[in-house]
Amino acid sequence: MKAIFACTLVLGLLFCAACERVVTPEEYFASAQRTAVKIEREANERIRREAAGETLEYTPEQLRVAEGDIEALAENLKHASDGGHTLATYLLASLQDNPMFSERTRLETCGLYQKAMDQGLLAAAVGYYHLCDKAYERFDLHNADHLKFLQSLEQLLSKPDAHVDDYPLQAKRSLCFLDERAPQTQQGVAAAMRARAVALMLSEEQYRAEANYILALTRVNASDRHDSQSILYLDSAEALGCQDYYGLSAMIRHEVKSGVK
Repeated sequence: MKAIFACTLVLGLLFCAACERVVTPEEYFASAQRTAVKIEREANERIRREAAGETLEYTPEQLRVAEGDIEALAENLKHASDGGHTLATYLLASLQDNPMFSERTRLETCGLYQKAMDQGLLAAAVGYYHLCDKAYERFDLHNADHLKFLQSLEQLLSKPDAHVDDYPLQAKRSLCFLDERAPQTQQGVAAAMRARAVALMLSEEQYRAEANYILALTRVNASDRHDSQSILYLDSAEALGCQDYYGLSAMIRHEVKSGVK
């Protein structure tokens, strides 16, 4: 009798497990979106209060709730990403893309950008460049990983973005559409953060401009020089609205022109 009961119990547990509904990546992503809307609503309220001259300080309870919302957002994005949701992967990378985080987190974030890039999202390639492709900072422009990245970037530019309907998408940094040296306007901290976020909400065309500009800056020929291909990348970037805030376009054009003589 005990054996029969035990067998029935095991079969019952197996049946329950089999019948348990699996949450889809889209459902996880929808949950993340709801949390993001809540976070944005609270941010808007803080901006309103800041503009009214109120002091903005989190109470311990408010801080606990805010941290819980961020954790819930990250958790749902991760579940969606694990299920193959490209946009969730990119947004999770963007959420983790913070210079104050550890090297371990940076490497994890680079992996997320790489994953979304491999799934055809151009915005992820731009994010990867800023956080992960550091060869150009060492003037090591023939580094194998850097060259592999440039090849991936060129391939993404050669075809329509597989996720074009997901744009505009938030960038963390921009070479073309945000002048980091511009004087700050007189506004509160929360409002300044919002203004930066709005400026970095880029269209698919703007990401194409960024990608072309990155190629123009960091691709060199066998002689370690920019060449006519660099000019083509610059022309494409500028045709798509890229602003040459740092005068690098003029420098590259002069370098190429001087080399032709």
